[in-house]
Amino acid sequence: MRSLARIALTLLATALPVAAAEQTDFPLTLDRAVERFLQRNLAVEAARHRVDVARAEQLAARMRPNPTVTVAAENLRLSGPTSAGELYEVGTTYSHPIELGGKRARRSSVADATVAVAEAQLADTLQRRLLDLKRAFYEVLLARHAVEQAARSRQALDELVTLNETRFRAGAVAEGEAIKARVERGKAETALAQARLELQQAGIRLLDILGESDFTAAGRIEGDLTAPPAPATDLQALRALALQRRPTVIAAEQTAALATHRIALEQSRRTPDVSPSVGYRRVGENNTVLFGISVPLPLLDRNEAGIARARAEARAAEAELALQRQRVLAEVEAAYRAWESARERLAAFDQGLLRQAEESEAIARAAYREGAIDLLPYLEAQRTRAEVRQQYLKALFDARTSLSELEYAAGSEVPR
Repeated sequence: MRSLARIALTLLATALPVAAAEQTDFPLTLDRAVERFLQRNLAVEAARHRVDVARAEQLAARMRPNPTVTVAAENLRLSGPTSAGELYEVGTTYSHPIELGGKRARRSSVADATVAVAEAQLADTLQRRLLDLKRAFYEVLLARHAVEQAARSRQALDELVTLNETRFRAGAVAEGEAIKARVERGKAETALAQARLELQQAGIRLLDILGESDFTAAGRIEGDLTAPPAPATDLQALRALALQRRPTVIAAEQTAALATHRIALEQSRRTPDVSPSVGYRRVGENNTVLFGISVPLPLLDRNEAGIARARAEARAAEAELALQRQRVLAEVEAAYRAWESARERLAAFDQGLLRQAEESEAIARAAYREGAIDLLPYLEAQRTRAEVRQQYLKALFDARTSLSELEYAAGSEVPR
């Protein structure tokens, strides 16, 4: 997990200095979109800065307390019969706190655990945002196919309108037949306009994830929806993999470890620190040396409140860890079942459902041109072909997104 966080930090560190000067290359591929995402995504950048903050605190935790130098002058005469040389005292004292009870080591342990939590949270943010990016990319692909499907339907209806108007002028069909064809073409025009709008909206969502502010190129991507290879592992193996590698689980485990280290740190604070001192003092015309030690007396406060708070945080962290493990297992289960459902639907199309719908529409179109069937059966066959085609594309989309969600739930790429 730390390796993943360090890879993310390295990519971000090398990409961010040039990100402002670069322009996104269009059309986008998925790999290029991921590259731009690492350069521009603000959520990942914020998580990276939180790691930097934790590392700064880690550095501070290892520091020793600073010494103190005190310069003082006392008994400076204002009035009175005694001469000033017999009264005044001037001196310099050097004192250095000594931490007891292992505070520094335990403070360093807390800082190390804090860095581990921040790195795990960075990895989780990175994987979660990459999942959002992939889904947005596939949504653009699905919307683009919907536009192509709507354009194909409109073209078929354009031909139908031309055919019926020719037949109507020749007296072969009634005017109502031509009107029905024009109405269907109008509906196809509306569907095409809606599909184009949805493509633009999907492209804008993708560019927004990439941190772009210019949305004129929304929808211009390269790629196609294809059936992904099946995972080469079963559900139980994926559940075990998720408990080992999922960043949310690792972050919860590190948070629980952090809470344990905080208990030890708060317990060490019951031991007071001492501050030995040494100094020089001149009293009148005499030179003297000063030795001393400052020892707090823990009579009223032995840090009971800090220890109780740390123990409560540890119990909360353990409960959160159990919750995250349960949630991750549920997400793996849901993603795996979604993948199985999409695979079953794709299998139905592979068995000839899509081909049969295409053939049925082609037969109905030829039969209508020959006058063997009425207009409505042909329109129904055309709608059925369009619906089956859209269902096939939706199954491809679901297969791609469910596999991406399964990889996110498992915390790593799924063997295929």
